Amino acid sequence: MEEIKKEIIPDGALVREVTLKQVKPCIASEGKIRVLMELDSEIGKVIPILANMYPPGAVNYVKKKNILTLTIYDRLISLYPSGKVSMNKNHDVEEAFEIIKRVMEKINRAYLAYQDGARARDVDKIGPMDLHQCLPGTNCGECGESTCMAFTMKLLNGEQKLDSCQPLKEPWMQEKVQCLEKILGQQLMETLGWSGY
Repeated sequence: MEEIKKEIIPDGALVREVTLKQVKPCIASEGKIRVLMELDSEIGKVIPILANMYPPGAVNYVKKKNILTLTIYDRLISLYPSGKVSMNKNHDVEEAFEIIKRVMEKINRAYLAYQDGARARDVDKIGPMDLHQCLPGTNCGECGESTCMAFTMKLLNGEQKLDSCQPLKEPWMQEKVQCLEKILGQQLMETLGWSGY
């Protein structure tokens, strides 16, 4: 197979082009393909910030090697500091290019945040109990879940948004919001759907 190079985001702050290096059958899903791609820039310095732009349950960040694996769009996408990207469960090459465009947009946003001095939180250290202690604990069900713990689990996986917790928006819940901010930081608060800023 010949490599395919595409300009995806002409005015991207960090990444603009991607090269499709390799296409192989997907081991995890019969009839689909896995691809190896390479971005036109190294992304090591933005990987920790990028990890904060996805729900913690969708993130596997290996800090020592600075490798980020995301479970998004019903597939695994691994990003390496050099700019290499592996992605499984693609129907075809065009779908792989569509998905990498979404990821590249986030990489460029992470780079702009990095330039503005953003610092990343260790998402792998944020668990359900950490967040649960910062929620109202009313088990009111207004979010659509039966308990605050069920809400927490879905929140971590990106299936719920913080804004869905109505009691959290009440003025007397500011201490709980501050608890969340301390654990998550502004970027993760926004990632998890808090619009109270």
